[in-house]
Amino acid sequence: MAGKPITVGAQLNALISAGRKQDAMHLLEAEAKRRPKDEAVWVALAQLHNRVTHDFPQALTAAERALKIIPKSVRAHLEAAEAACNIKRFETALKHLKRAMAFAPRKPDVLYVASTIYYQMDRHDDAIAAVQAALAIRPNHLQSRLQLATVLRAAGRMDDAQIMCREIFADEPDNLQLHSIYSLTGKMHEDDPIYQHLRDKIVANLQDLKKGDRTKALAMLAKARDDMAAYDEAFDLFARAKAEETVLHNAQGYQGFVDAQCSNITRADYFGGGGSNDETPVLIVGMPRSGSTLLEQVLTSHSEVAGVGESAALSNMMRDLKLPEHNGAALVHMIKNMTQKDTEILAQKYLHEIRSAAPDAKRIVDKKLHNFELLGLFARMFPKGRVLHARRDPMDNCVSCYMQPLGPWHSYTRDLGNLGRYYCAYDKLMKHWATVLPIKIMDVAYEDTVADTEGTARRVIDFLGLDWDPACLDFQNSEKRARTLSVWQVRQPVYQTSVQRWRRYDKHLGPLKSELARFYPDGLG
Repeated sequence: MAGKPITVGAQLNALISAGRKQDAMHLLEAEAKRRPKDEAVWVALAQLHNRVTHDFPQALTAAERALKIIPKSVRAHLEAAEAACNIKRFETALKHLKRAMAFAPRKPDVLYVASTIYYQMDRHDDAIAAVQAALAIRPNHLQSRLQLATVLRAAGRMDDAQIMCREIFADEPDNLQLHSIYSLTGKMHEDDPIYQHLRDKIVANLQDLKKGDRTKALAMLAKARDDMAAYDEAFDLFARAKAEETVLHNAQGYQGFVDAQCSNITRADYFGGGGSNDETPVLIVGMPRSGSTLLEQVLTSHSEVAGVGESAALSNMMRDLKLPEHNGAALVHMIKNMTQKDTEILAQKYLHEIRSAAPDAKRIVDKKLHNFELLGLFARMFPKGRVLHARRDPMDNCVSCYMQPLGPWHSYTRDLGNLGRYYCAYDKLMKHWATVLPIKIMDVAYEDTVADTEGTARRVIDFLGLDWDPACLDFQNSEKRARTLSVWQVRQPVYQTSVQRWRRYDKHLGPLKSELARFYPDGLG
């Protein structure tokens, strides 16, 4: 752990190295009880939660505790800024960042954290400037170099990102973060030395990697082989990568969460008004890999539309209300028992959070896809709100999810059967919302967008109650960059090669086809 040494530092580092996260946390919590006025202990606890346990609310709490002891602690302000950024409380993150920068404006650690926060906020020019300033002071700092490559890619500067990756590769050929960034800058080719190293050195010696790293390495090689049209080999590699994952999906619990809302939330729960009449918020919801990034880029190219990316505003609200994640009974109880005042207060909190990034926009797009789970709550807050439901052919959608490194939160993608059942649960919930909610919901099919981009865009802009803006068709050149896995594709002209893409892997998809058969009454062909 970085910073001022603490008395249990060696023991703490040993526990972290051994993967004993809970023991490390308990050790520091005990130390904090023993030495509650030691700023270094609280900073170490914040660092642990930011970097190891990823319990970001606890990291913010620990950092703020440290600041009560030493208000000018640069380290504590940085940890607080990082934690707040990770739960997308950007105003809080910027507040702590500005204080850290006021105390240490030329400290490279401060500039590095500034870059990571600006990156999360999609302020790409600021992120690039901050990390370049850090590298001017500390030119060989690996994480800063990787950060620069990351932000260049997010800004759509793929050639520059690739150049940066190749420079890092010359010094750190085994760095998996480097390979991950590079793999997302475009298609891989057989004669690429970075690809060859991944294949011949890293994956060939897979047993030398930690379990999580094995998953990443296999997935990156799978993506490369898919780029080269070696589809069977790619699918086998993706399956091996999935087998290495350790987070299991609670399918029964998730189905119960969906069923609780479908069985108990009715039209009557929305009689009597309440909430805000503000029409600013627009949610894009749906499954990952459903064409949502393309839709977002088209919309936010409009002069009166702004985007806040995958905002955590609704999930932060759930956390503040102490509602457990995916607890259907608790969520239903809250939705049914909210007073008019409750809905107005929550609506204002949400508006305050999303408007901070775009105070003058007529419509603000929140593309947190899994907000489809919370539309019952959203409709109580914003009965005049609008929802765009990004849809894609179920087989294409699920196969694309399976073949992407979506992270532990998307554990339902670990095997094809679970993935198919999860898709069915999501579809059931969206069909329920369409019948009971007072808000406007528009289905937007990815296939329609790629076949007739202008026609689809015009219908969506009309749905939002706005006049047409020709800039919506020039989204590839928009300064409002996408930052998701889809960023490379979105920078390209609209293409149709991803339609019916699942057929390349047809012989591997038995369990998925079985679960999704209901969507194809005439068969899959």
